Amino acid sequence: MKKRTLKLSALSLFVLASFMTFINSGLAWQQGDKPAEQVRKNIQVLKGLPDSQVIPVMEFMSTSLGVNCAFCHVNTGGQWDFAKDDKPEKLTARKMIQMQFGINKGNKDIFGATGAVSCFTCHRGQTKPEVMPMLPVSAPSGGAPGTAKAAEPLPTVDQVLDKYVQAMGGRAAIEKVKSRVMKGQQIIGTETIPVETYQAAPDKVVSILTTPRQGVVMSGYNGKVGWVKNQRGQRELSGAQLAEMKRGADFYGDLKLKEVYPGLEVVDREKVGDRDAFVLASQSSPNRIEKLYFDTQTGLLIRIQTITQTLLAPIPEQMDFEDYRDVDGVKLPFTIRQSSVDARDGWTRKYTEIKQNVPVEDARFNPPPPAAAPAAAAPTPTPQ
Repeated sequence: MKKRTLKLSALSLFVLASFMTFINSGLAWQQGDKPAEQVRKNIQVLKGLPDSQVIPVMEFMSTSLGVNCAFCHVNTGGQWDFAKDDKPEKLTARKMIQMQFGINKGNKDIFGATGAVSCFTCHRGQTKPEVMPMLPVSAPSGGAPGTAKAAEPLPTVDQVLDKYVQAMGGRAAIEKVKSRVMKGQQIIGTETIPVETYQAAPDKVVSILTTPRQGVVMSGYNGKVGWVKNQRGQRELSGAQLAEMKRGADFYGDLKLKEVYPGLEVVDREKVGDRDAFVLASQSSPNRIEKLYFDTQTGLLIRIQTITQTLLAPIPEQMDFEDYRDVDGVKLPFTIRQSSVDARDGWTRKYTEIKQNVPVEDARFNPPPPAAAPAAAAPTPTPQ
């Protein structure tokens, strides 16, 4: 029930961290997969929704209302029957979805082609939305009419990206690095999982998680072949997953963000915690927008947000980068936080050791050799 994606410095760590979730989930916002109604039973108002998006959309709805699956769906003795319509809440949800479709379709001149109203617009984490303001009401800020402060002009894309490269240590320091080894822990809920990542220029990467329940989980790219190995077996990547792996394996990706993110524009200035950030946006596909947030003071990348527009609502996913430290003249984030609409999908990765320009054997990036077939048992001698 998850998804995700994979470059140098902050961006490379982002991709390496997120790609493990992306691959292991089997949900990669697949293009061209079957509509939900061809895969699942009793799909009525979400016809045409790609099946790979069903779970994220359900997670978005549950988060918007502050409920879990059992609010609408039937669970008997631990067994889910999602096709049943026994609960009135499920029937109400269908009506609400139809209402949302109608509002967005009839107001494209206001909202734009993708629409702006979703479950969260009104519910904000409650089953019953607020319909009137809470009293007493505070006076609006901003002073007298006509005294609003003029917005500061935004920098250009090149200005933001040049400052980022300099904040990381400069092009020369970045290009001096040829390999990297990172070790730390990935924290999921109360569980801490050891993680190791190896990178080599120009485009080789492997990441290894040692989980207590699923054993060793690995993914890698050797410059030609992308692969993943987990408890379900081993396979080579293709299509969208391979493209994401190749994109992320680019060791010097931070030096060519305009190539990685086509059509980058500086679209806004927003708050990220207590920091001001310039927001750069790229529409990588008709239904996918990627936003990069750069600290206005330090110039460092502090957030990447991906928004995928589905039939029902835009589904956000986010990586935050913290605790930047200097490693051989290049600043790297030692803490990465993954967030999505379902809190259970979130995790934090904390690196305790990052070394650069250390020897890394090429063989490490290759797919592991297939397990040898068990030797046939010797025939039992026939009594004479």
